[in-house]
Amino acid sequence: MTTKKPPPEVLALIICDQIITDRLTGKQSLIGMFSTVHARRFPASHPQLCVHVMLTSGRGKNNFVIRMVDSNDDRPPIVEGRGAVEFKDPRAVANLALQFHGLTFPEPGSYRVQLYCEDELLREARLDLVQLKPRPKPPEGEAKPPE
Repeated sequence: MTTKKPPPEVLALIICDQIITDRLTGKQSLIGMFSTVHARRFPASHPQLCVHVMLTSGRGKNNFVIRMVDSNDDRPPIVEGRGAVEFKDPRAVANLALQFHGLTFPEPGSYRVQLYCEDELLREARLDLVQLKPRPKPPEGEAKPPE
């Protein structure tokens, strides 16, 4: 009888614009962390989105899936990415970074970034898509404000 190994512990699941990794030190900088996207119209496209995951208490090789779904799970995932982390020591802290380009969000509302390890949901982060109200038209004869 084989025992299933426990999944790693998730220390952080962060959505941001960009992740920069220093080539010399391996340190990562998260640029532009956010949990809300504003759009004028829908479907809305978002040029780039990164997901940073910090993990510990892992044993051996662990396969991960990061997917983005709408809050009702009505549609297939908007995006899905895969990665693996090898833990040589359960006390080690490992980072997993995925970058997604050209995402399209069908409508405003709450979306979820989900982290799975070996088909087990470990953590979710919420991402709200908000439709901006149209700018009011200036009264006749008034100059338009600069854009």
